[in-house]
Amino acid sequence: MRMKRRLTAAFAMTMFLAACGSVAPVSTALKVPLSVPFAGTPNGVAVRDSDGAVFVTDDRTNGIVTTSHIGDDDAPAFSPYARIPAAEGERAGLSQIAFAPNGHLLVERFGFGSASAVFDVAPSGQVLLAADTHAARRRLGLLVIDGGTFLSSWFAKEGSAPAAGGVSVITRGTAPGQVTERDIVTGLGKPVGLATVGDTLYISDQAANRIYKVDLQAARAANAPLAASDVFATVDAPDLMAASPDGTLYTKCGAHAVCSISTRGRPTVIAADLDAPRGVAVDVARKRLVVVDRSSTPGKPSALRVLPIR
Repeated sequence: MRMKRRLTAAFAMTMFLAACGSVAPVSTALKVPLSVPFAGTPNGVAVRDSDGAVFVTDDRTNGIVTTSHIGDDDAPAFSPYARIPAAEGERAGLSQIAFAPNGHLLVERFGFGSASAVFDVAPSGQVLLAADTHAARRRLGLLVIDGGTFLSSWFAKEGSAPAAGGVSVITRGTAPGQVTERDIVTGLGKPVGLATVGDTLYISDQAANRIYKVDLQAARAANAPLAASDVFATVDAPDLMAASPDGTLYTKCGAHAVCSISTRGRPTVIAADLDAPRGVAVDVARKRLVVVDRSSTPGKPSALRVLPIR
């Protein structure tokens, strides 16, 4: 009886301290997959490490929307974060989205062969043009190196000729509008996703059904662009890509699946029932993968799929 009283008292004290805020709640990892409806046309996705807020590019509005604590019972709905300027006379379309070290977001406009660009979005929602070089390049992947330097994957296509693409490094100067773009990897068909693990750059080439790896420092230091030749993995129609700190890659694999790709280049399907996977983002702190599932079925809404990972 005395032991029971002690346990009861201890439990009561724990609940009291928790109510007072003295005991921080313990965040538990996601245990089952979730599907969160999305009323729009999503493409790219990014997760803010500090609080788990999710940012999504929406082609329907040509903007960025956000929500906090995605998948929680009390999670707020998606709300507008920023509207990206659309090119006059061109279809709206946004590609990858990424965080810069200063809390800003960078986002690419695909451009459809005439109006590609990269935009900088401040925490206040203010949107500024970050780069508009080579507007005919159709931009897809985006990877931030630092506040003023980022990588862009792109391809160009003329008429019935096969697409040809590469990866470039874009650098913003100190003066407004001072931007340079230099190709560091070529020989690709339709490069889409970009991810880095250490000094290794991974590039998903959708046209070749391959993921290539490149020494990023060597590519940036070379006098001429390096040809993509080192095949890391063979994957059916890979798309935008993300990497976890342990070196695991995540991307679309096939028409309706998402795969993890081990450090040895071995793909494993982790979800096979998506409509049309697009962007992926790793939420390291919460051990989950956020995947854009863009609807291709009339009357069926798009969704964000939240999958548990290790």
